[in-house]
Amino acid sequence: MKIAGYSELSKDAVYLLSRAEFEKQKVITNEYAVKVLGSYRKATSMLDNLSKRNRLIQLRRGQYIIVPLKAPNQLWMPNEYVMAALWMDNTPYYIGYTSMYSYWQFTDQVPQSVTVLNTEKEGVKNIKNIKFVAIKVSQKKMYGIKKIKIEDQDISISDKERTLVDFIFRPMGSWENVQSVINAQISSLDISKLISYLIKYPSAAVRKRGGLLLEKAGVSQDYLNNLKKSIGGKNSYTNFNPFISYRKGKVNTDWKLIING
Repeated sequence: MKIAGYSELSKDAVYLLSRAEFEKQKVITNEYAVKVLGSYRKATSMLDNLSKRNRLIQLRRGQYIIVPLKAPNQLWMPNEYVMAALWMDNTPYYIGYTSMYSYWQFTDQVPQSVTVLNTEKEGVKNIKNIKFVAIKVSQKKMYGIKKIKIEDQDISISDKERTLVDFIFRPMGSWENVQSVINAQISSLDISKLISYLIKYPSAAVRKRGGLLLEKAGVSQDYLNNLKKSIGGKNSYTNFNPFISYRKGKVNTDWKLIING
């Protein structure tokens, strides 16, 4: 059985793909194909056909990643972070949570999906057997983001300090593991930056927990004083361990926490 490849593509298909590659397009849209081929019906039919032949990878309806013409038997996949960036298109985003816990070596566990925090999309999408989880977040959480380059594509990820704030908000494993990670990473962190990120985070509970965790890790009070001020003067107490719901234990008045485990 013949494998669909370069030799079996029509002249129009080869022209569309080669022109897109020449113009350094990473993604082909319906609009782009219509512009090149001059016909909406021809363009949409060809894109569907090329997707079935594994010459294009569908991101969403009317938007496809180009598989290079030179790829042998279409045995090619872009990096999963590149796919996430192209999926987000112009939506503000960053790759974070478990994806970055692994990237920054907070855990040895390999993430089972790529988590993309963004300001518009919510849901799960499978692209070529890779699971992408889009989590819609407030614009207030869109900070501490750095750019890395993969396959000539700019990728937005949470930097190490921002990832640690997310780790406190959405821990992986036990609560004790969060303290262990902070203790192990503390010497490689920019403490001033981390404190500023915690102060900016729109959850007093995360600021309180983060403060005590850092205090336990030996961070100087000179750094922690401004963070303490950010939790406010209200006499409202939060469970230190978010995994345990009962509100019993010693009270830490500095951080307004119930040491419940």
